Amino acid sequence: MPDDRSATDQALDWLVYGPIGLAMYVRDTAPSFLKLFVARGRAVVDGQRKTVEGQLGQARSVGEVASAYGGPQVLRLVTDQLASAKARAGEAIDALGTLTGSPKPSAPPTGPGAMSATAGAGAPSAAAGGLAIRDYDGLSASQVVDRLDGLSRPELDAIRQYETSHRARNTVLGKIEQLTRPAS
Repeated sequence: MPDDRSATDQALDWLVYGPIGLAMYVRDTAPSFLKLFVARGRAVVDGQRKTVEGQLGQARSVGEVASAYGGPQVLRLVTDQLASAKARAGEAIDALGTLTGSPKPSAPPTGPGAMSATAGAGAPSAAAGGLAIRDYDGLSASQVVDRLDGLSRPELDAIRQYETSHRARNTVLGKIEQLTRPAS
């Protein structure tokens, strides 16, 4: 079927009426499409926001638990390691003093039970590796703790080392830690 319209009419349809019709269609339907696009975009953003808020809430909860329970644990570990490093440093200083021939002076024991806590005239006993407490191996933890007050730092360090390598009684080691901890 031949098209009896002229080429001018067809060109006019394609170049004038078609674009005008398309523009009018877009003008009429654009608000409803725009509302549809906005609603879809809002739904996606709200979903992502809720997901991120949930993850942040979980991270906050984990952080609160870690700070409440992990902090004291870390503090205890650091304190233990510092005490160990101090003991080793004291031993190294004592050993260096022995090598150079200048012994480090130690304060005489003072405090309650100091006379019964030390051997003879302030000299450490030969038992238990020359510790400052007489008959150390025969004493209970509470008896050792009672005799720790008034001992010098090197004597406490020697007892700590001996106790750690032998019976490792927490009561004795805890008291030594308390006595050697620097005043805050």
